Amino acid sequence: MMMSMACFAVEDTFIKLLSARLPATQILFSIGFGGALITLVLAIVLNVNLADKILLNKHVISRTIADLFGALSFTSAMVLIPMSLLASILQATPLFVTLGAAILLGEKVGWRRWSAIFIGFLGVIIILQPGYGSFQLASLLGLAAVLCLALRDVVTRDMATEIPTLTVTFYACIAMGSAGFIAYPFFGPPIMPTTYEAIILICAAIIGLTGYFLLVLATRKGDVSVIAPFRYSRLLFSLGLASLILGEKLTLPILLGGLLVVSSGIYTFGRERRLVKIQKSVNQKI
Repeated sequence: MMMSMACFAVEDTFIKLLSARLPATQILFSIGFGGALITLVLAIVLNVNLADKILLNKHVISRTIADLFGALSFTSAMVLIPMSLLASILQATPLFVTLGAAILLGEKVGWRRWSAIFIGFLGVIIILQPGYGSFQLASLLGLAAVLCLALRDVVTRDMATEIPTLTVTFYACIAMGSAGFIAYPFFGPPIMPTTYEAIILICAAIIGLTGYFLLVLATRKGDVSVIAPFRYSRLLFSLGLASLILGEKLTLPILLGGLLVVSSGIYTFGRERRLVKIQKSVNQKI
C-alpha cells in the first residue's frame, strides 16, 4: 500500500510538471492509453483474459464510469491548483467511502464514526477555505474527484473477486484515456511534446500503472482494516515532493485541515477494525 501511494505521488508530480505546457487532454490520453497498452502486453504474456462476460455486470460498469470521471476531475484539478492542496483534499476519500457504504450498502455506522466523518468534513472546509480570498473554485474539481474515487471503492466491495487484478487495472487505464475525450472541449487539442516531455509521459504511465496495480493487489490480498490507514502516506509523499520539486509553499490551512482529515480517517479505520473483531468474537461464541 505504501509503495502504491509513493508511486501515485511521483505520478502526480510528473503530471504537474507536464501541465505547465501540455493540456489535460493530452495527459489523460497519454497516461491512460499508454498504461492500457502496457497492461495489454502483460496480459498477453501472462495469458490473462481481459474480456469476460462477468465484466458486463453492474459493479464493473459502475466502477469503470467512476474511474473515468475520477480521472477527469483529478487531472483537471492537478492542472489548475497546487499539488499540495489537491493531495490534502484527496485524503477525505476514505471518509466518503464510509459514508457511501452507509448510504448505498446499508452498512451500520455508529455515532463515533459519524462524528469522525463530521470532523473530517471540517478539515476539508479548512483546506478549501470557502468564502476567503484564497479559495480557488477549481479546488471543487478535487472534491469531485474524491466523490468519484469513493464511489469506485464502495462499488469494489461488491465486485466479484474472481476478476483478475490485471483486468481491473486495464479497464481503469481505458477509463482514464477515455476521459481525455470529455476534457477536449475544455483544454484543447494535444500538442507535440518535446523529448523531455515524452520521457516524462512514459514514466508517468509506467509509475501510475504500477501504483494502481499495487493498490488493487494490496486491497485484495491484505486485511483492509489494517492496510487502509497506510493510504494516508500519500499525503506525506505528495507534500514532500510538492515542496522539494515544485517549490510549493505549505500553508497552515493545508497542514491543519490535512491533519484533521487524516486523524479522523485513521480513527474511523480503527473503529471499523474493532467492530469487526467484536463481531467475530460474538460469532465464535454462538
